[in-house]
Amino acid sequence: MKRLLIFFFLLVSLQNNSQDPIFTQFYNVPEYLNPSFTGGAEGSQIGIINRSQWFGLNYGLNSQFFYFDSFLENIDSGIGVSILNHHESITRYNFTQVNLNYAYHIQLSDGWYFFPSLSAGFGFKDYAFDNLLLEDQILISQGIINVNTDDPFMFNENISFFDTTAGLLFFNENFWFGGSFKHMTSPNISFQNEGGQVKLEKFYSIHGGYKQPLRTRYVRDDFNLYFNLNYMRQAKFDRVDIGSLVEYNAISLGATASIIPTDISGGSHKLTSINLLANIDFGGFTFGYSYDLNVSSLQNTRGIFEISISYNFDSIFGKGPIPCGCK
Repeated sequence: MKRLLIFFFLLVSLQNNSQDPIFTQFYNVPEYLNPSFTGGAEGSQIGIINRSQWFGLNYGLNSQFFYFDSFLENIDSGIGVSILNHHESITRYNFTQVNLNYAYHIQLSDGWYFFPSLSAGFGFKDYAFDNLLLEDQILISQGIINVNTDDPFMFNENISFFDTTAGLLFFNENFWFGGSFKHMTSPNISFQNEGGQVKLEKFYSIHGGYKQPLRTRYVRDDFNLYFNLNYMRQAKFDRVDIGSLVEYNAISLGATASIIPTDISGGSHKLTSINLLANIDFGGFTFGYSYDLNVSSLQNTRGIFEISISYNFDSIFGKGPIPCGCK
């Protein structure tokens, strides 16, 4: 029975895992949001984020994203590398993608910048198919389970594929907006060597934000209100994250709402979660924490939380501009 249940989860995952992981703290890992942020910090930057979902179900679904980027002053460009990993405990499905990112930095005027970008890399997917029980292993007449199978699907437990992304970013001191287009070539991610066709659906994102400086008693205080929005669509699924952060010196607190604009099932919740956010800056470090409080039928899953850490240091190659409120 346990193996049959695992097989059921696998069938569900084969459909759902064509969807990309989404990070609530997209403002802390903007390189995952859009490769145009590559090299956009004031110096070089390194960071990592971990997302844990639905731990109340004894079902581990974890995603991690690591990045490093820097600015090349002599050619007005940002370069970087990023690694995405996604793992499920029940099916033991694992997805890893390694990308090289490039953004060209163009100053349009005294206050406006434009960063077009490209990203390319390889993705790797694998399942532990030895956990599955297939039909030809069940020998009913003998009352035994055969450890061997003739199903060729069992011999194709991992695949690799080439993937590309493009992005655009415009910003000035107080306003930013951009877009990204992932999986431009819709790579085939089927585990069947012959005739299998499972396309990785294209992923579109439109995002932006606004920074409103607030008055404070002391000039040296840093007191700002940020508004951020991120719209995402992949296949027939879409989502909007919208909210704000209040920054006072080294501490930022805020909240966003996750909204599903398109009703797929005919009874979907429009508002799926309220996401609580917090950041603390210490030296060159930024520590982020978020908790997604589910308000849909997934309330008993105990929600989703993310922890992020990044470090900003003097650039190895030069010094670049800072996109407003998104680094």
